[in-house]
Order: sequence, then structure tokens, then C-alpha cells
Amino acid sequence: MEVKTIVKNPEQAIAERWGSLEQCTDSSKIINNAKTLQQIQRDIKAVKTQKQLCSKSFKEAKGDNTAVSELKQQMQDISTQLNQLVEQKKHQENTLKQWFATPDIGEIEKQPLQFSASEEHDASIVINDISIIQIHDDAAHAWDEYITSKSNACLYHQYSWRALIAKSFGHRSYYFAAYHQGNIVGILPTTRLTSRLFGDFAVSVPYFNYGGVLANSSSIADKLLVAASEFYSSENCSHLEVRTTHSALNTWPKTTDKVSMLRPLPKTTNELDVELGTKIRAQIKRAQKENTSAHIGGLDLLNDFYTVFARNMRDLGTPVYSKSFFTNILEQHPKQATIVIIKLNQNPVAAAFLLGYRDMLEIPWASTLKEANPLSINMQLYWEVLSFAIREKYDFFDFGRSTKDANTYRFKKQWGAKPVQHYWYYWLNENQELPQLKPDNPKFKLAISLWQKMP
Repeated sequence: MEVKTIVKNPEQAIAERWGSLEQCTDSSKIINNAKTLQQIQRDIKAVKTQKQLCSKSFKEAKGDNTAVSELKQQMQDISTQLNQLVEQKKHQENTLKQWFATPDIGEIEKQPLQFSASEEHDASIVINDISIIQIHDDAAHAWDEYITSKSNACLYHQYSWRALIAKSFGHRSYYFAAYHQGNIVGILPTTRLTSRLFGDFAVSVPYFNYGGVLANSSSIADKLLVAASEFYSSENCSHLEVRTTHSALNTWPKTTDKVSMLRPLPKTTNELDVELGTKIRAQIKRAQKENTSAHIGGLDLLNDFYTVFARNMRDLGTPVYSKSFFTNILEQHPKQATIVIIKLNQNPVAAAFLLGYRDMLEIPWASTLKEANPLSINMQLYWEVLSFAIREKYDFFDFGRSTKDANTYRFKKQWGAKPVQHYWYYWLNENQELPQLKPDNPKFKLAISLWQKMP
């Protein structure tokens, strides 16, 4: 938000921000402040002109000590006056910014259900009576019943992802459950990944940001983690990675370079329009002026999504998931999974794959073709996605994972998103260091450059 935009036409600015002058109870005060700021700006301009004239007079008064002394005093008085006006200008600007700035959600007072922590203590459970068991398909119903009972469970805790990952990638998963008197009181889904490039390790849960340990208490969670680490130690895996948003999981080493960018949603798209501000709205309208169209669906849009996604991943130098992975998600979760496509001249140029659960909609994958970026097509894509989330009555939108202060982080921040810290915990086998499976790792530069040359 720029103050000069506000003061150019304060009445219009109020209408854009609140809908009408009547809806803003302090409209007269705001207009008076804006007019005061305009007058201060004019005064500053006049004083700067005086200062320039005074500066030129020094050359003419050269050799006349009396005149030079008077000019020095005059210059000092002008500088003092200018400094006072600049301070007044800052004060008026700060006052107006409080009225016109996009609402700051700051530290999100109310977070999505899945971000809430587990109970610290369940008096009815004696930790020594807990048994940890690797479970299989015959216990799938009991597993999902436990998920349903936990307000902080996420979509990826559901047992069905085990078969989906096996079907899509061929990976074996090992699901650990904590039992107390025949009932599940904690779970930990893990998947083992093996490759020549990255090694042999496990993740809870791969391909997504969430799905780590879930338990009735921190002590039960810790017991699950110990059991999983002992299993993977016996399998001679290099490490186990557990993805969570909780800072006090256990004593394992952890990384904190990733965050989720989260935004509470208003009740209507009109409210969203106002909250986004004029700059974002202008970029959205820029794209809408082109021959674009928005499409929302499922399997019917998969080919369009994959065309954009695969090409974008190739350009980034990242191996792309097979189309069957997305097919399996859409078939398994038709109510939770949605595709949004933006077409330009009837050709798909931007795509988003959405997954919703309970009170939050997230966007695990989104891509825009490079040639469409100058038209702000990606801004239209996110407008359509947020509008869909509001229509579907979600309370929060998750823009996905970012590295702090990276370009994607700044892009999401401009939409009003705020960071939620990720804590990725690692059990490390003997003599192992924290894994560096990142695109900027020099070890992968050759592979990335080769992939970028693929068709």
C-alpha cells in the first residue's frame, strides 16, 4: 500500500476499502488526515525550492562575509523547517496506513484443527502398558476410527494412503500403532524410499507436508518414534524423517528451514477482494483482460493439469511424478481432490491440484508456464483457487511449503499468508549426518541440468 495512492483521492480510497463512506464511521477524520498530508507534501515541495534558491545564492555572495553568514543562517532555518515537515509527513502517513493497510493476520489466533497439539497427558493411560505394533490391512478400520476421533489428524494420516503410495510408486510402508487395552492411542505411518541417487531411508509421510506421528500424549508419541527408529536401524536405513509442525516432539535433531504459508479466509469473495488491496486486484484484472477462462473439476481436467505441471517441473530440473499418482488420488479422494485450470486462448497455461480436509484447503502442486507469467496468469489462478475455497466454506487456505524469504515465500505473503513453522525431526543411523536432499545441493546439479534438457 502506497500513501500517495490514498491521498490522491481519499473519498475513492475509502469507497474501495469499505464499500461506501457510510460504512466507514471515521470517514471525515480520514479525509481530513489525507488533506493534511497533501498540504504537508505541498509545503515540503515549496521549502525544497527555497533551499535550492538559497544554495544558488552562495555563489553570488562569494567574498561578502556578511551575506554568506546571513545565507548560512537562512539555510539552517530552512533545513530545520524541512526536517519538521518531514516528521509531520511520516506521522500522517502512519496514521493513514493504519486505516488502509491490508488487514494483518499476524500470529494466527485460530489455526486449522490439524495444527493443534496432542494432549500432554492422559491420566487413564499408563505408559508401561502401551504396546507398539506394526499393523496391516486387517486393522485399517481401527486405524481410521482413531483418525476420525482426533481433531488434529490430517488427510494423510488415513490408512488408504498406504495402498495409494504402493500403487503409484511401489514403495513399502510400515505403519506403527500404539495400543492400550486393545484400543489404538497413537499412530505413526512411515514409508521406506530407496534409490541409487538418494539412498535408503524412510519418511512420515512422503510427497506431502503433513502426516507425522499422532498420539494421545507426547510420551506415547515418543514411544512410537523409538519403535520406528529401532525397526529402521535393524533394516540398516540411513535415517527416518518425521514431518510435523510441533516444536517439542522429542530430542532428535531437527531442521526448521521450511514453513507453511497459511491464510484465514473471509466469508465472501467480496471481503477477500477488499482485503487483498488494489495492487493484487490490478494484477488479477490484468490477466482477466486476456482471453482466459477458468475451469474447475477432477479427472476430466487431469490431462490439462499434467501438461502444465510436467513441463514446469522439467524447466525446474525436477523429475515429475507419474500421471497415475494424480489419477489414484482423484479416484481415491473424489470429494477432497480438485483441479483448477486457467486457459489462455483455449490452451491450459496454469494449473493447481487442491486437497481439502475438514477446515482447510491446501495446494500441494501448482504450476504456470513461463510464457504466461508476463500476463499475471498465476495471479488469476490463485484468485480462482481462493474463491473456490471460500465457496466451499473452508476456514483456512494453505499455500503450501516454502523456504523462508525465498521467492515463493514472498509471493504467498503478498496474498496475506503467514508462516507456520515446520519441524522435521530425524533419527540418524550410526555416523550419519542430517540429509541434504535439496535442489541447491551441488551433488544434484548435474542431474538437474540433464533433466532440464529432457523433452
